[in-house]
Amino acid sequence: MVKSLAISLIALIIMKNLNVSIIGLSVLTILSMGAASVATGGVELNGLYSTDFVMGLMITLTLFVAILSYLSSAKVSRKASFNLMVISISLILVMSFSVSSFFLFFFFFESVLAPLLLLIVGWGYQPERLQAGGYMVIYTVFGSLFFLWGVSELYLSGMKSSMSSVGSLVKKSAMSLWWLYILGFLIKLPMYPFHLWLPKAHVEAPVAGSMLLAGVVLKLGGYGLLRFMAVMQVSLSSVFFVLLLSVNLAGGFYAGLACVRQVDLKCLVAYSSVAHMSLVLLGVLSNTLLGVMGVIIIMVGHGLCSSGLFSYVNAIYKMSHSRLLVMNKGGLLFCPVLVLMCFLLSSSNMAAPPSLNLFGEILVFGVGGWMSGAFLFILGLMSFISACFSLYLYGSCSHGKGLMHSESLNLSSLCDAFVLLSHWVPLNFLFMFMP
Repeated sequence: MVKSLAISLIALIIMKNLNVSIIGLSVLTILSMGAASVATGGVELNGLYSTDFVMGLMITLTLFVAILSYLSSAKVSRKASFNLMVISISLILVMSFSVSSFFLFFFFFESVLAPLLLLIVGWGYQPERLQAGGYMVIYTVFGSLFFLWGVSELYLSGMKSSMSSVGSLVKKSAMSLWWLYILGFLIKLPMYPFHLWLPKAHVEAPVAGSMLLAGVVLKLGGYGLLRFMAVMQVSLSSVFFVLLLSVNLAGGFYAGLACVRQVDLKCLVAYSSVAHMSLVLLGVLSNTLLGVMGVIIIMVGHGLCSSGLFSYVNAIYKMSHSRLLVMNKGGLLFCPVLVLMCFLLSSSNMAAPPSLNLFGEILVFGVGGWMSGAFLFILGLMSFISACFSLYLYGSCSHGKGLMHSESLNLSSLCDAFVLLSHWVPLNFLFMFMP
């Protein structure tokens, strides 16, 4: 982890128009925390910051996606302000994954909305970006108020504000509304039917906003669920537990069906995130070791894969000036390199070996089969539909008679290919270095 963070620091320093002093100081701080984490297996500093394997993994993912999102946004107006927004989002995300207090986590959980909203409104593509930003803020803030209320109730009932608190110290009567306390995480994840803000935000956001949103910001929901459910006592036979998982899996399958019907490339990739994040919720709520391991692997794999797909969509948008599938056919005739990367990322998106998605889904499928045979059946349908919309994405953009006004392979397309390759390599080889 320390090596990867050091590489991230070096890459940030060589970039132009970045505030190196601020970023360098922040990354060096995280480097020292990461070194302590590796040495001790997890430490907590003054009750405010903590380091462990999950935290280090999420911070590494944040810095990695932030660097690649910057490389994908080489030609953007108001470059200095744009860099400031990307840096602000990255720093807030790093702080969100670093804090050990639920109240501080809530603060940074909400703070990321401000620069993300400015990024969408200031560098979005269409006039509807104001509406998309409003949807995102209203949905997220509304759900997060229940999380703040829940943490306050649990704190008054005997729980410490630290994420390392023991759930048995809390009165069981305070845990009866656990399904309401996690509403903010379900919206940020997002879970069906709280996902309506996500496609709108993705369609209107610039490529850096889409990559950060899909690659890291959505992981705040999964990360928060992991931390919050670790201090909760939830009965696997309760009505709300079964209802929540049933709606979640059925919604994930429906989102997969919606992907096959999409005509907009960004909407297709956005709905695929809804389908994959339903597996994260299943693994977290299972409250088992295999389920949590599967969730961590899926979050990292999805962060790399989804961010890469949005980068690919941006690459072909620059050639055709359209996100419609019917206007982006025949990629093999114009840029075979990008098509190759599209195939590799699409195969990883459908959990083909040896991607991280495959290993994570195997663990979650095992947990789902242990919980219920019906859940395993729905998971099988979701896996099938995931392969369908991934092949649909690749086949629609790669084959057929081309309509794009493309040029020969230039420096821009080579940079895009490098960004896509940088997503695919850790996605398929990172499992070799996992403990």
